[in-house]
Amino acid sequence: MRNQPFYIAVCDDTQSDREKAVEMLEKISQNERINSEISCFESAEELLSSINKGVQYDMLLLDVMMPGMDGMKLAKALRGNEEKMSIVFMSYNREMAMQGYEVSAVRYLAKPVDEEHLKEAVLFCCGRCQKSEEFLLPVNGGTRKVEPKDIYYIEIIGRKCRIRQEKEEWDTSISMEDLETMLLGHGFIRCHQSFLVNCRYVRDFRTSSMELMDGRSVPVSKHRIKEVRSAFFEYMSR
Repeated sequence: MRNQPFYIAVCDDTQSDREKAVEMLEKISQNERINSEISCFESAEELLSSINKGVQYDMLLLDVMMPGMDGMKLAKALRGNEEKMSIVFMSYNREMAMQGYEVSAVRYLAKPVDEEHLKEAVLFCCGRCQKSEEFLLPVNGGTRKVEPKDIYYIEIIGRKCRIRQEKEEWDTSISMEDLETMLLGHGFIRCHQSFLVNCRYVRDFRTSSMELMDGRSVPVSKHRIKEVRSAFFEYMSR
């Protein structure tokens, strides 16, 4: 599970759209075990005022078309101040999507917003926040620091999870489900009930296994093959 709260700001002048977005965000956060904190704003000016007062957000979900300062103008103002939060636009006007690239928006969602598309955007933004994080995991007699990029794969051994790295391995009492959530956005795939693999080190995808660059292999469950294959090739196409 993500240790720090994931702060989301929803800015939309239409109350029904705003409420629907919050409803979906709360559902996604619960299902994906993300410790999110959601704030709502009726105008871009109101959100900008909050940010200027020092409030920090990890993800902004902005309606493009709003009276006064619209979402695009707000994004430009924030980028001018070198704000680093992830920006996700939503709008009924699909022609505005290209302008999102001018302000480095990470996603552009067409209204009415599809929950699966919003989920993908949330997971992506959450992952961006965690890219540089080091995790402290409990081990026998204390804790151990590890970076996601140093993990080849994780395997359930008995009642613990074994962290397998290039030249060493060690056990932690954190559950596989919590580890999977912590590693969202880092390129890990749950290829088997007992295995979580880092796509960075996968050399070959076979019928029932994934071969790693160092020659080791991890199994792929039959009922997960389609899902794992799709996630792997999506990672490779980034």
